[in-house]
Amino acid sequence: MHTGEKMVPIKLDLRVNHTLIKDQFLWDLNNFESDPEEFARIFCEDLGIEDPEVGPAIAFAIREQLCEIAIQSVASAKETRVNKKGRRGAEHLPLSKPGGNVLDTMKLFGNKSSVIRKRREWDLYEPVVDILSNEEVDALEAREA
Repeated sequence: MHTGEKMVPIKLDLRVNHTLIKDQFLWDLNNFESDPEEFARIFCEDLGIEDPEVGPAIAFAIREQLCEIAIQSVASAKETRVNKKGRRGAEHLPLSKPGGNVLDTMKLFGNKSSVIRKRREWDLYEPVVDILSNEEVDALEAREA
């Protein structure tokens, strides 16, 4: 690992068609060797997931969490600046539009990151992938409605 790493937890808990996926791992925001799409492609390949909609859903879930982390980091940095300047400094901070600009926020972390699962947690957090029957999908959809 290189110096300056910033590890953040990523949790996958999603259902795409008949595929149920649960996993969690650490993502290094400062390592630009890989990206969510590449991770999702390899994840599906390694686990034999053939549904073409699963990979993009995994990548989207990862990017969504990275975006939320970026927004929280920006908000935290603004709060720190306000606290250092005192309350009067708050008027000088630029206000962001509602929802903010996701693309600008993602530039903070770039498009690529790397993922690490701690060796001691390999058995605890190995990916769970289940292929659901039509009846199980119907039951889940009935509960969600």
